[in-house]
Amino acid sequence: MVIEDDMNLAELLKYELMDSGFHVSYFKSGRKAFQKLKSSPPDAIVLDILLEEGEMDGWAILKELKGSSDLNEISVFVSTALDEREKGISLGAKDYLVKPYKPSQLSKVIMHTLLSNGKQGQILIPQAFHGENKG
Repeated sequence: MVIEDDMNLAELLKYELMDSGFHVSYFKSGRKAFQKLKSSPPDAIVLDILLEEGEMDGWAILKELKGSSDLNEISVFVSTALDEREKGISLGAKDYLVKPYKPSQLSKVIMHTLLSNGKQGQILIPQAFHGENKG
């Protein structure tokens, strides 16, 4: 799952991850993404910290995930412009990439983590870009 409010970056990440063999879904809305992952947990999440105003931000999502006995095993990879790596790792992120970085770097980090955990690569990215109503 990719949770990213920048549509261009989300598309770039989606195609990079798909080219690496991942199944990818994505969300622009932190709240909608969190609802979806509760019902259908992905193997990994690529999480932006700064989401649209009024939305559940990345810190809130990370705290909810890591505080949930059902969801705390999901690998979370933070992808953000905020240089707060220590905070992200302390909240349970597997890795913390500060934008800009090469999308291939993200794919490699995720692939390595999932393979070492015996996962196959179901990654959820916000549906916002598949005709989600914006009103």
